[in-house]
Amino acid sequence: MRPKSYFWLALSLILLVLAGCGGDAVVFAPTPAPEDQTPLRYDHPSGAFSVSVPRLWSLYEQNTTTLATAAFAAPGTTEPAVLFAVINLGRTVNSTELADLLNLYQTQVRSDVGRYREQSREAMGDGSWRLTGLREVAPGTTQAVNTFIQTSGTLIGLTEVVLDQADPRLLQTIVNTFTLHPDSTPLQPADLTTLAFAKNSGLGVLHVSAWTTAEGVFFITGEVANYSLNTVAGIPVEAALFSADGLQLTGAVDQVMGYGIPPGGFAPFSLRFGGGQPTDSTSYTVLLGKDWLPADIGTVYGADALSWTDESSLDAFNRLVVRGEVTNTSDHVVRAARVTVTVFDGAQNVIGAAFADLTPAELDPGAVAPFEIPLPDVGGTPVNYIVNVQGLP
Repeated sequence: MRPKSYFWLALSLILLVLAGCGGDAVVFAPTPAPEDQTPLRYDHPSGAFSVSVPRLWSLYEQNTTTLATAAFAAPGTTEPAVLFAVINLGRTVNSTELADLLNLYQTQVRSDVGRYREQSREAMGDGSWRLTGLREVAPGTTQAVNTFIQTSGTLIGLTEVVLDQADPRLLQTIVNTFTLHPDSTPLQPADLTTLAFAKNSGLGVLHVSAWTTAEGVFFITGEVANYSLNTVAGIPVEAALFSADGLQLTGAVDQVMGYGIPPGGFAPFSLRFGGGQPTDSTSYTVLLGKDWLPADIGTVYGADALSWTDESSLDAFNRLVVRGEVTNTSDHVVRAARVTVTVFDGAQNVIGAAFADLTPAELDPGAVAPFEIPLPDVGGTPVNYIVNVQGLP
């Protein structure tokens, strides 16, 4: 994956009463409208496709051996309006098999399959299909999404359009310029399920939950996923609570836990509002990556150099406690080892997270160190948890 640039990402969850809400809904922050909206041809580096998009639209691009994607966000909007993705099936498909692939994509492959409801399906004159549907972005709130699937040679192309992010006539014009180039791409053959990895951003916010402790402290907890090919670190997370008329009432800021998020990895965050939830708050936003730029963080050791055991129990204060041992399985010293615990409820929402640094601060090869992490506050009934350990050279 090769993102062209990094943006202030925002996740907006509109709630009647603040409560947990998950979903991969990271979006681009608004940018000033450019003077020049004339179209510019974009050619994906893989050669798999081209499309004409207005100049200065924000771009996020993925380019792997099996998947080529590009997502574009219009200036002044908060979410990419259109996503294009292409894979090489390694074979041509007839109309019957294409119908089966449509069913598979809609019911099992879509990244939003748990939040999406198909409304209609129509064969287009050029052999492609248009599928309309609604995606839930918050409890009781949906957005209209049009999905187009087409083939050319052994390539299959996906177009996903979020209708409220730009002028529908402009979006139609953009979609109509999407062209597959089956003779110009080195994409290796892949299964249809590869399209599940098509993303409109290098980072995602998942499994968000909002809850209040018995003492009245309000928390917003969740995970950040790294869809890029590089380890990312130091990502700030900021949450703000708003009244019904859009007035910001309070906010909190922290960083994602752990030293870094490897490609395909996850890390939790926990934002604490010591004063509790304002009585007139009706919505909240989670801002991911504000004023953050990617940097080379050097080596971060994980399961390649460390192994660990863990178990959980309730202590005398009815707190969840996770304890275990960490072993340095490498042939070099690991310093400042940090243990992170992420707790989930039955719906896989994050309902608690905490971390602790090991003592001693340096682990020689073969050394073992214990850890114990109490989680005094969790936002529901814990069903499972994940322990992750990282260290530095």
